[in-house]
Amino acid sequence: MLDGRLRRPRRRDRRRGSASRSPRGRACVSLSRHAELRHPVEDLLDSRVADYRDLQEKEGLRARGCFVAESRHVVRRLLAEPRFPVRSLFLTDAAACELAADLEAIGCTAPVYIGSRALLSDVAGYRVHQGCLAIAERAAEPTPQSLVRTAAEAGRSLVVLEELANPDNVGAIFRNAQGFGVGGVLLVGGADPLYRKALRVSMGATLALPFAHARAWPQELELLRAAGFTTLAAVVAGEGDPVEVGDIGTRLARPSRFALLLGTESAGLSAAARGACDLEVTIRTAGSLDSLNVASASAVLLHRLQAP
Repeated sequence: MLDGRLRRPRRRDRRRGSASRSPRGRACVSLSRHAELRHPVEDLLDSRVADYRDLQEKEGLRARGCFVAESRHVVRRLLAEPRFPVRSLFLTDAAACELAADLEAIGCTAPVYIGSRALLSDVAGYRVHQGCLAIAERAAEPTPQSLVRTAAEAGRSLVVLEELANPDNVGAIFRNAQGFGVGGVLLVGGADPLYRKALRVSMGATLALPFAHARAWPQELELLRAAGFTTLAAVVAGEGDPVEVGDIGTRLARPSRFALLLGTESAGLSAAARGACDLEVTIRTAGSLDSLNVASASAVLLHRLQAP
């Protein structure tokens, strides 16, 4: 009631092509221009969504040159990365509404399959985050030489991951690396950065940050050194005679470019990699705790190593 008068509710404009609202109340750009790309899916065995079936199996998509992105934030970042052509999307109505403007902005012509949250989860074989999945093609991976050269020319440092098999750690380190301005990641075995868990934890950083796989490890350390990188091996406090990272930039000169090597939480870096590095660095910890989680350690080390 306003000034003693009842105000009649406004009629919603339901004309075709008008703006609508998602279940959470956010304005949604209509997809009517691309209605032919929207395909309702109701059957668990629908062959059109075969690529999304049993996504917990890691190697199937990779063998076909593809990967899956999940969550709206990551899929939005995927749509903004032209290096990775999107083959299709499998969304709930709410997710399709939220991503409509992004699909319109890039003129996406990939089919958009629409299903219930329960159906997405049943097809994928696990509980799907935010009712949002997309299949994309893998881009050609740079060689280690190309990765090192590009980072050196840009004045950026690098991160080297030796045999890190946990995708959550790999994703978190990529996110930290992008956040601290690293130019790329050199991988020595370990988890696939485009595996769905690594990609989700990285918040899409594995799509933006270039990476390459080592082919002759640890000989590639000579490649890094020849390009002007100071190679730093991250080790547990109390092992050998490492430099406390806080001393770099104060007691010791800060390297203009560095390659930070990180190993597994159980065994650390290989003896060959440690022996070939210019310097061993560590993080001083309190009490009986001798180390941090490798992803947490990467954030501390990168923050302290970067020039202020």
